[in-house]
Formats: sequence, structure tokens, C-alpha cells
Amino acid sequence: MSKYSFKLLMVLAVVTSLFAFNSCNKDESLTNSEDVSNFVNETVYNFQRDGNCGKFGCYEFVFPITIVFPDETTSEVESYDALKETLKAWKEANPDATERPSLSFPLEVVSEDGEIISVASREELRELARECIRGFFKGRGRPGHGKGDFCFKLVFPLSIAFPDGTTMEVEDRRDLRSTLREWKAANPDAEERPTLAFPITVEMEDGTQVSVESSEALQELKESCSADD
Repeated sequence: MSKYSFKLLMVLAVVTSLFAFNSCNKDESLTNSEDVSNFVNETVYNFQRDGNCGKFGCYEFVFPITIVFPDETTSEVESYDALKETLKAWKEANPDATERPSLSFPLEVVSEDGEIISVASREELRELARECIRGFFKGRGRPGHGKGDFCFKLVFPLSIAFPDGTTMEVEDRRDLRSTLREWKAANPDAEERPTLAFPITVEMEDGTQVSVESSEALQELKESCSADD
């Protein structure tokens, strides 16, 4: 074999090796990206399923909510988009983690008929979910499979009506959260819950705002969201 032929073979071998190496890296990158996406979608789905929350459930999370990572660090998130970005960043930094983040309690939810509820534990959230007669899995499909995260978000300021007939205006989500938790601490055995004082304004998933005049109208709105998908 001539020196020229030998050099040509060596060059071809190097080029082939580089091509194979780059292809493997691309395949691995695509796989990792898909793994992260699946992790994010499934984690959000599990959070919603536990409380029958979101577009297909009876309740909506009142953000901000706090999530707890397996190393016991926490992160407060203001929306579903922020939740997904936080989960994505954590999974990319911890690709081999087998445990999932969890919800931190207490947290707040609003029901489809306007009750606003401070939930003390995961067990309490699941008990609340069992009160819901809406089938969470009906028409939902797989986690993240072209489905929306929420039906509506509360627009502030708004007023809360308490079981004793009093009302209180809250300026934002944190004000709502602290007011609900203070009321629950002072009324641990109350059978009735605070409710939204109608009319209220809500923001839909597409960003439009809707005025809701009653608990019945809010329930119809929630039902229409799940019917749309």
C-alpha cells in the first residue's frame, strides 16, 4: 500500500469517527432534552392530580406556591410557567435524580363554585380532591399532551366573604394567602369555608378577562374549560 493511500485511509477513519461521535452526542442531547420535558410534564401533572386541580379538576391552585426538592431546598413560583422553568432547571442540574419535588404546605386553592381553601397537608389536599365529583382523567390524555394547565386565574383586588357574614378585601395573592391562613388558625373547627364575594374578574388561559357574577357562573365557566379540550 502506498503512503498516499495509507494517509487517505487514516483521514477517512478520523472523519468517520468524528461523525459518529457527533451523532452520538446529538442523540444523547435529544434524549436528555426529552427526559427533562417528560419529567417536567409528569411532575406538574402529579401535582394537579393529587388535588384534582387545574383545567380538568374542581379546583385551581392559588399562586404563589412553594415546591420542595429532594435535598429539602425550596422554591416559590408565581405561575405554571415559572413552575415548569424551575423544574426544568432543577432536572438539568440533577439528571440522575430518581425522587421528584413535592408541594409545600399549607397552600391555597379555589373551588369551581368559589370556595377559597387553605390546605394544610398532602393528605388534606387528597381528601379535598375526593370531594370533587369531576373525573380528573376524563378526556385528559397523557401528562403534557397538548393540554392546558388552568382554566382561570383570580384578578386582584377581590373580596372574601366569611361564614359569619363579614367581608374583607385582599390586594394580592399573598394578602389572600395570609388572610385565609389567619382565619383557618382562628376557626379550626369551622364547617363552612370562606368564599369569593361576587362579582369577580378572572383571567383565562388565553389572557382575556371575564367578569363572573355568581358561584353558578363560575362553575359554568370551569365546566366550559374542560369541554373545550
